[in-house]
Amino acid sequence: MTKADPARKPLRQDELVERLKTGRVFQGVAITSEVTLDELDLSESRFEDCAFDLPNVRGADFSGAQFKECRFSPVRLASCKFAGARFEGAGFFDPESKKGAVFAFCDLREVEAEKCNFAVGAFERCDLHDFKARECSFRGVRFNGSSFAKAISRRVVVTRARFEACNFTFTDFAGVSLAHCEFQTCKFVDTAFFDVDLTDAILRGCSIEKAEWERANLTRADLRGSTISGLNLAVLSGYAGLAIGESQQTELLERLGVSVSPD
Repeated sequence: MTKADPARKPLRQDELVERLKTGRVFQGVAITSEVTLDELDLSESRFEDCAFDLPNVRGADFSGAQFKECRFSPVRLASCKFAGARFEGAGFFDPESKKGAVFAFCDLREVEAEKCNFAVGAFERCDLHDFKARECSFRGVRFNGSSFAKAISRRVVVTRARFEACNFTFTDFAGVSLAHCEFQTCKFVDTAFFDVDLTDAILRGCSIEKAEWERANLTRADLRGSTISGLNLAVLSGYAGLAIGESQQTELLERLGVSVSPD
Protein backbone atom coordinates (compact mmCIF):
# COMPACT_ATOMS: atom_id res chain seq x y z
CA MET A 1 0.00 0.00 0.00
CA THR A 2 1.29 3.45 -0.90
CA LYS A 3 1.97 5.67 2.08
CA ALA A 4 0.37 9.08 2.24
CA ASP A 5 2.50 12.19 1.92
CA PRO A 6 3.03 13.36 5.56
CA ALA A 7 2.73 16.99 4.48
CA ARG A 8 -0.77 16.45 3.15
CA LYS A 9 -3.95 15.17 4.79
CA PRO A 10 -5.16 11.82 3.42
CA LEU A 11 -8.52 12.13 1.70
CA ARG A 12 -11.27 9.69 2.64
CA GLN A 13 -13.69 8.24 0.11
CA ASP A 14 -16.69 9.93 1.69
CA GLU A 15 -14.88 13.30 1.64
CA LEU A 16 -14.06 12.79 -2.02
CA VAL A 17 -17.69 12.07 -2.89
CA GLU A 18 -18.90 15.08 -0.91
CA ARG A 19 -16.47 17.49 -2.56
CA LEU A 20 -17.53 16.28 -5.98
CA LYS A 21 -21.04 17.41 -5.05
CA THR A 22 -19.98 20.78 -3.60
CA GLY A 23 -17.40 22.73 -5.58
CA ARG A 24 -14.94 20.08 -6.78
CA VAL A 25 -11.98 21.85 -5.14
CA PHE A 26 -9.17 19.80 -3.60
CA GLN A 27 -6.28 21.54 -1.86
CA GLY A 28 -3.37 20.12 0.13
CA VAL A 29 -4.67 16.55 0.26
CA ALA A 30 -3.13 13.14 -0.36
CA ILE A 31 -5.09 10.77 -2.56
CA THR A 32 -3.90 7.28 -1.64
CA SER A 33 -4.85 3.69 -2.48
CA GLU A 34 -7.43 3.92 0.30
CA VAL A 35 -9.47 5.95 -2.18
CA THR A 36 -10.64 4.73 -5.57
CA LEU A 37 -10.87 7.11 -8.51
CA ASP A 38 -11.82 4.41 -11.00
CA GLU A 39 -14.66 5.39 -13.35
CA LEU A 40 -15.38 8.58 -11.34
CA ASP A 41 -16.53 11.82 -12.97
CA LEU A 42 -13.86 14.31 -11.81
CA SER A 43 -14.35 16.71 -14.72
CA GLU A 44 -13.81 20.43 -14.09
CA SER A 45 -12.27 19.68 -10.68
CA ARG A 46 -9.44 21.81 -9.32
CA PHE A 47 -6.48 20.16 -7.58
CA GLU A 48 -3.89 22.37 -5.88
CA ASP A 49 -0.84 21.12 -3.97
CA CYS A 50 -2.22 17.58 -3.96
CA ALA A 51 -0.36 14.26 -3.93
CA PHE A 52 -1.65 11.33 -5.97
CA ASP A 53 -0.12 8.33 -4.15
CA LEU A 54 -1.89 5.38 -5.72
CA PRO A 55 -0.67 2.78 -8.22
CA ASN A 56 -3.53 2.73 -10.73
CA VAL A 57 -6.43 4.83 -11.94
CA ARG A 58 -8.80 3.38 -14.53
CA GLY A 59 -11.50 5.10 -16.55
CA ALA A 60 -11.62 8.34 -14.54
CA ASP A 61 -12.88 11.50 -16.27
CA PHE A 62 -10.59 14.49 -15.59
CA SER A 63 -11.83 16.51 -18.59
CA GLY A 64 -11.31 20.23 -18.03
CA ALA A 65 -9.66 19.65 -14.65
CA GLN A 66 -6.86 21.87 -13.33
CA PHE A 67 -3.77 20.56 -11.55
CA LYS A 68 -1.47 23.12 -9.90
CA GLU A 69 1.71 22.13 -8.05
CA CYS A 70 0.50 18.53 -7.73
CA ARG A 71 2.72 15.47 -7.38
CA PHE A 72 2.01 12.05 -8.87
CA SER A 73 3.64 8.80 -7.78
CA PRO A 74 4.59 6.36 -10.60
CA VAL A 75 0.89 5.86 -11.27
CA ARG A 76 -0.60 4.07 -14.28
CA LEU A 77 -3.50 6.07 -15.69
CA ALA A 78 -5.46 3.79 -18.00
CA SER A 79 -8.32 4.85 -20.30
CA CYS A 80 -8.71 8.16 -18.45
CA LYS A 81 -10.05 11.37 -19.98
CA PHE A 82 -8.00 14.58 -19.66
CA ALA A 83 -9.41 16.52 -22.63
CA GLY A 84 -8.95 20.24 -22.04
CA ALA A 85 -7.16 19.70 -18.71
CA ARG A 86 -4.40 22.04 -17.52
CA PHE A 87 -1.26 21.06 -15.58
CA GLU A 88 0.92 23.71 -13.96
CA GLY A 89 4.04 22.78 -12.00
CA ALA A 90 2.96 19.14 -11.83
CA GLY A 91 5.51 16.41 -11.10
CA PHE A 92 5.05 12.92 -12.55
CA PHE A 93 8.62 11.76 -11.81
CA ASP A 94 9.51 10.06 -8.51
CA PRO A 95 13.19 10.81 -7.69
CA GLU A 96 13.41 7.93 -5.18
CA SER A 97 12.32 5.13 -7.50
CA LYS A 98 13.45 7.06 -10.60
CA LYS A 99 10.19 6.11 -12.30
CA GLY A 100 7.56 8.17 -14.05
CA ALA A 101 3.83 7.97 -14.60
CA VAL A 102 2.28 6.02 -17.47
CA PHE A 103 -0.67 7.33 -19.47
CA ALA A 104 -2.21 4.39 -21.35
CA PHE A 105 -5.08 4.73 -23.85
CA CYS A 106 -5.87 8.19 -22.43
CA ASP A 107 -7.68 11.11 -24.05
CA LEU A 108 -5.25 14.04 -23.74
CA ARG A 109 -6.65 16.28 -26.47
CA GLU A 110 -6.11 20.03 -26.02
CA VAL A 111 -4.18 19.53 -22.78
CA GLU A 112 -2.00 22.43 -21.61
CA ALA A 113 1.08 21.77 -19.49
CA GLU A 114 3.51 24.33 -18.08
CA LYS A 115 6.66 23.68 -16.03
CA CYS A 116 5.77 20.00 -15.55
CA ASN A 117 8.06 17.00 -15.18
CA PHE A 118 6.93 13.94 -17.17
CA ALA A 119 10.43 12.39 -17.15
CA VAL A 120 10.94 8.64 -17.63
CA GLY A 121 7.20 8.13 -18.10
CA ALA A 122 5.20 6.94 -21.08
CA PHE A 123 2.28 7.87 -23.29
CA GLU A 124 1.00 4.55 -24.63
CA ARG A 125 -1.55 4.76 -27.45
CA CYS A 126 -2.87 8.10 -26.23
CA ASP A 127 -4.77 10.78 -28.18
CA LEU A 128 -2.54 13.88 -27.95
CA HIS A 129 -4.11 16.09 -30.61
CA ASP A 130 -3.43 19.79 -29.98
CA PHE A 131 -1.28 19.06 -26.91
CA LYS A 132 0.54 22.21 -25.73
CA ALA A 133 3.54 22.23 -23.38
CA ARG A 134 5.87 24.96 -22.19
CA GLU A 135 9.05 24.50 -20.13
CA CYS A 136 8.30 20.84 -19.48
CA SER A 137 10.63 17.86 -19.21
CA PHE A 138 9.90 14.81 -21.36
CA ARG A 139 13.35 13.34 -20.68
CA GLY A 140 13.33 9.61 -21.40
CA VAL A 141 9.59 9.55 -22.19
CA ARG A 142 8.20 6.96 -24.60
CA PHE A 143 5.37 7.88 -26.96
CA ASN A 144 4.51 4.30 -27.93
CA GLY A 145 1.70 4.23 -30.49
CA SER A 146 0.38 7.66 -29.48
CA SER A 147 -1.10 10.10 -31.98
CA PHE A 148 -1.18 13.87 -32.38
CA ALA A 149 -3.63 13.52 -35.27
CA LYS A 150 -7.36 14.12 -35.62
CA ALA A 151 -9.43 12.74 -38.49
CA ILE A 152 -11.66 15.46 -39.94
CA SER A 153 -12.97 13.17 -42.65
CA ARG A 154 -11.93 9.99 -44.41
CA ARG A 155 -9.38 11.92 -46.44
CA VAL A 156 -8.44 14.77 -44.14
CA VAL A 157 -6.31 14.23 -41.03
CA VAL A 158 -5.01 17.19 -39.01
CA THR A 159 -1.93 16.78 -36.82
CA ARG A 160 -1.27 19.48 -34.24
CA ALA A 161 0.85 20.05 -31.13
CA ARG A 162 3.06 22.84 -29.80
CA PHE A 163 6.06 22.57 -27.50
CA GLU A 164 8.11 25.51 -26.24
CA ALA A 165 11.38 25.31 -24.28
CA CYS A 166 10.86 21.60 -23.51
CA ASN A 167 13.48 18.92 -22.86
CA PHE A 168 13.29 15.80 -25.07
CA THR A 169 16.64 14.24 -24.11
CA PHE A 170 16.52 10.43 -24.62
CA THR A 171 12.85 10.72 -25.65
CA ASP A 172 11.51 7.94 -27.90
CA PHE A 173 9.23 9.17 -30.71
CA ALA A 174 9.81 6.07 -32.88
CA GLY A 175 7.01 5.54 -35.40
CA VAL A 176 5.02 8.60 -34.29
CA SER A 177 3.69 11.20 -36.74
CA LEU A 178 4.77 14.72 -35.78
CA ALA A 179 3.70 16.24 -39.08
CA HIS A 180 2.79 19.94 -38.71
CA CYS A 181 3.80 19.89 -35.02
CA GLU A 182 5.72 22.88 -33.68
CA PHE A 183 8.80 22.86 -31.46
CA GLN A 184 10.34 26.17 -30.38
CA THR A 185 13.68 26.37 -28.50
CA CYS A 186 13.45 22.73 -27.41
CA LYS A 187 16.31 20.39 -26.50
CA PHE A 188 16.78 17.10 -28.34
CA VAL A 189 19.78 14.99 -27.25
CA ASP A 190 19.97 11.29 -28.17
CA THR A 191 16.32 11.53 -29.20
CA ALA A 192 14.87 8.64 -31.24
CA PHE A 193 13.21 9.82 -34.46
CA PHE A 194 13.17 6.38 -36.13
CA ASP A 195 10.39 6.26 -38.78
CA VAL A 196 8.98 9.58 -37.53
CA ASP A 197 6.98 11.75 -39.94
CA LEU A 198 8.08 15.38 -39.51
CA THR A 199 6.51 16.63 -42.72
CA ASP A 200 5.82 20.39 -42.43
CA ALA A 201 6.98 20.30 -38.80
CA ILE A 202 8.62 23.37 -37.26
CA LEU A 203 11.76 22.94 -35.15
CA ARG A 204 13.03 26.51 -34.76
CA GLY A 205 15.82 27.55 -32.44
CA CYS A 206 16.19 24.00 -31.09
CA SER A 207 19.30 22.18 -29.92
CA ILE A 208 19.44 18.84 -31.73
CA GLU A 209 22.44 16.63 -30.96
CA LYS A 210 23.14 12.94 -31.63
CA ALA A 211 19.52 12.25 -32.55
CA GLU A 212 18.63 9.00 -34.35
CA TRP A 213 17.12 9.96 -37.73
CA GLU A 214 16.84 6.63 -39.60
CA ARG A 215 13.92 6.71 -42.08
CA ALA A 216 12.56 9.97 -40.63
CA ASN A 217 10.68 12.20 -43.06
CA LEU A 218 11.74 15.88 -42.99
CA THR A 219 9.85 16.93 -46.11
CA ARG A 220 9.21 20.72 -45.92
CA ALA A 221 10.26 20.74 -42.25
CA ASP A 222 11.66 24.03 -40.92
CA LEU A 223 14.92 23.64 -38.96
CA ARG A 224 16.14 27.21 -39.28
CA GLY A 225 18.02 28.50 -36.29
CA SER A 226 18.50 25.04 -34.80
CA THR A 227 21.79 23.28 -34.15
CA ILE A 228 21.64 20.03 -36.11
CA SER A 229 24.79 18.16 -35.10
CA GLY A 230 24.73 14.61 -36.46
CA LEU A 231 21.92 15.01 -39.01
CA ASN A 232 22.71 12.87 -42.06
CA LEU A 233 20.33 13.45 -44.96
CA ALA A 234 21.30 10.08 -46.46
CA VAL A 235 19.41 8.14 -43.78
CA LEU A 236 16.15 10.08 -44.16
CA SER A 237 13.14 8.82 -46.07
CA GLY A 238 12.53 12.31 -47.45
CA TYR A 239 13.74 15.90 -47.14
CA ALA A 240 12.43 17.74 -50.22
CA GLY A 241 11.73 21.34 -49.32
CA LEU A 242 13.61 21.13 -46.00
CA ALA A 243 14.24 24.69 -44.76
CA ILE A 244 17.61 25.42 -43.14
CA GLY A 245 19.67 28.53 -42.49
CA GLU A 246 22.83 29.47 -44.34
CA SER A 247 25.00 28.59 -41.34
CA GLN A 248 23.61 25.03 -41.32
CA GLN A 249 24.65 24.17 -44.88
CA THR A 250 28.20 23.15 -44.05
CA GLU A 251 27.13 20.65 -41.37
CA LEU A 252 24.66 18.90 -43.69
CA LEU A 253 26.90 18.83 -46.76
CA GLU A 254 29.93 17.51 -44.89
CA ARG A 255 27.79 14.67 -43.53
CA LEU A 256 27.12 13.74 -47.16
CA GLY A 257 30.85 13.76 -47.90
CA VAL A 258 30.82 17.13 -49.66
CA SER A 259 33.74 19.42 -48.84
CA VAL A 260 32.74 23.03 -48.31
CA SER A 261 35.36 25.77 -48.65
CA PRO A 262 35.43 29.47 -49.59
CA ASP A 263 35.59 30.29 -53.31
